[in-house]
Amino acid sequence: MKTLIVGAGALGILFAGIMSSHGGDVEILTRRTEAAEAISSEGVVVEEESSTIRAWPECSTDPSTALDADVCIICVKSYDTGPVAEMILPYLPESCLVVTVQNGLNNVKKLAEILGPERIIGGCTMQASTLTGLNRVFHAYNGETVLGGHPATTTQKNQIKRVAEELTRLGLKTSVTDNVYPQIVTKLIVNSVINPLTALLRLRNGEILKIPVLGELVNELVDEGVEAGRVLGVRLSSVELKKVVHEAIISTSENKSSMLQDIERGRKTEIEFINGAIARILRDEGKAAPLNTILTQLVLAIEQGRQALERK
Repeated sequence: MKTLIVGAGALGILFAGIMSSHGGDVEILTRRTEAAEAISSEGVVVEEESSTIRAWPECSTDPSTALDADVCIICVKSYDTGPVAEMILPYLPESCLVVTVQNGLNNVKKLAEILGPERIIGGCTMQASTLTGLNRVFHAYNGETVLGGHPATTTQKNQIKRVAEELTRLGLKTSVTDNVYPQIVTKLIVNSVINPLTALLRLRNGEILKIPVLGELVNELVDEGVEAGRVLGVRLSSVELKKVVHEAIISTSENKSSMLQDIERGRKTEIEFINGAIARILRDEGKAAPLNTILTQLVLAIEQGRQALERK
C-alpha cells in the first residue's frame, strides 16, 4: 500500500518516519522546497527519549506524486486544508482513500466537499511531536490514532478498517470507531486548553500543571468546550473531559504544542480553527464564550503584532 503524507510539519514527519522505519512505502508531499531538499538528502529523523530513528521516505514538492497513492494522509494546518485538497485533486486516483488527522473541527467536511465523501476517513491522533529541524522531530508521546465514519462521509467501514490495520502494522497504533466525530470534538476541546495556554505563556505542555492559578482556567475552558459540543449534538461529561485533559497534559508533558511551535517560528497559528471555532459555535447560539474569545484575540494579537513589526 503506497501512502502519501501531505505536509512536512511535526506530525507529517513523525508519521512518515515511523511508517518508513517499519517498512512502509511512504512519500511526503510538501510545498516547502527547503524541507523537501533536507528530507531527500538527509532522511527523516525521529528522536525519542532512549533511541533515534532515521528513515528515508521519498519527498517531493510535485503534487503529481499522488498519482500512484493508495492512501493519502493529510497533515497540514487547518487553514491549508482547502488549498491542499484542490492541489492534489487532479492527481488522486479514484480508489485513493484520504485520511485526516488534523487539528480543528471542519477538515473532514472540507475534504469531502472537494474530494468526495465516499473516500474521506475522519480521524484524530494523540501522537505528539515537536519539530526540531526541517527533517527532525522529537517524539514526545506515542498516543493512539482513531479512524472512523463521520456525518460528512460515506466511506465503507471495511475500507477504514483496512487503513487502520496498515497504520498499526507500520508502527502507529490505530483503532476504528463507527463515528469518529465525538473524538474529533473531544480533541478540539483538549487542544483549546493546551494550545493557547502554552503558546501565550511559552510553556511545554506539562508546565501548565505547575502553575496553580491555571487550574480554574483549564476547568472553565473545558466547560465552554462541552457546551459547544452539546450545540453540535455531541454530549460529553465535563467531569470526564477534565480528566482527559489532565491526562493529555501529563502524557505529553515534554511536548511543545503545535501552536507554541508556530508562535516561536513566526507562523500563522490554528487559533481560529480551535478556540475561535468554539467561540463562534456558542455565539451563534446566543451563548457566551468569554474565555475562548479572549484567548483567540490574544493569540491573534501576537500574530498581527508581529506582522506590524515586519512591515516597519
